[in-house]
Amino acid sequence: MNTCDLRPRTVGEVLDGAIKLYVRNARTLIGIVAVVSVPLQIISGLVLLSVITKGDQVPGNLFALHLQQSQNGTTSTQSVNGAVQIVRLVITAVTGTLCTAACVRAVSDAYSDRAPSIAASLGVAVRRLPMLIVMEIVRYVGLALAFIALIIPGVWLYGAWAVATPSLLVEDLGPLKALGRSRRLVRRRWWPVAAVLLVSNILAAVVDSALQALFGAVDGFSSHPAVVLGVLAVVLGATVSSILVQPFTAAVTTVLYYDLRVRHEGYDLEVLADQLGLPTPAPGEEPAWRAGEPLGPDSVGRPGGPPFWPPPPGWSPPAGWSPPHETAPGGSPQPDVGR
Repeated sequence: MNTCDLRPRTVGEVLDGAIKLYVRNARTLIGIVAVVSVPLQIISGLVLLSVITKGDQVPGNLFALHLQQSQNGTTSTQSVNGAVQIVRLVITAVTGTLCTAACVRAVSDAYSDRAPSIAASLGVAVRRLPMLIVMEIVRYVGLALAFIALIIPGVWLYGAWAVATPSLLVEDLGPLKALGRSRRLVRRRWWPVAAVLLVSNILAAVVDSALQALFGAVDGFSSHPAVVLGVLAVVLGATVSSILVQPFTAAVTTVLYYDLRVRHEGYDLEVLADQLGLPTPAPGEEPAWRAGEPLGPDSVGRPGGPPFWPPPPGWSPPAGWSPPHETAPGGSPQPDVGR
């Protein structure tokens, strides 16, 4: 995405930008999810085959494992199925976190006009995976407690922590700091953020449901479907759904994160400063030019003046330079515009 596109965006523009980034980098994003998801979906399918003996026991999706009944009517394999379900849920959660993080990194590279790479994106995601898992545990526990206590705090937290993953990855923060960073970015923009999340989740749910129903329809072709065919349909549905949906949600989250930074921190000026080779201040520090004499728009282009207004982060006037003053009638200096 070009530097000129780094500007505050409406809800529709955030979604449109996410879709465009997704389409332009579809090969890389789909490749990221496929590399991680396909082998583990195959393993999950093999696990299903090991505990299912009849075609009508095949679940509609990988999260709805049916309990097998023994001939005497007791749930003799209930504990086994329960353990299998827990293992599969843990594997799915970890791989989902890894895929989302890698896609966020790839979309972030594309957003900043850098060529995204499957290997580089997965490398960053793997390196930060322990911190991501800790953050997800804290996030889900916090959301669960908030929803149990009262629905409204849970909904608010869901929006406030919306951009925690890109905060952790892009700014190399710890789990708690990333959640706090997300909350500060979303502050005063909660409703637009909630609108983006609502629309994107609806779109993702529609696509996911359609794909699951399409592949799950295989079970309806026969009253006694084959076990292998049923499991294959479920695995394919889950695989295709994750490959198509996860990059989209990651793209939405990433574009939303940069939009909030542009609005609150002048991220567009930071990018321009980096392109000009100017140093940028550390997070929370004031640009160097603020510590010197006040400047004005009329100083742009003057010898020693800033390249544009306002000056980019990290720019400072040369030693001995003072901003230009216009002389008013009578010889008194006019104050600079913008002081």
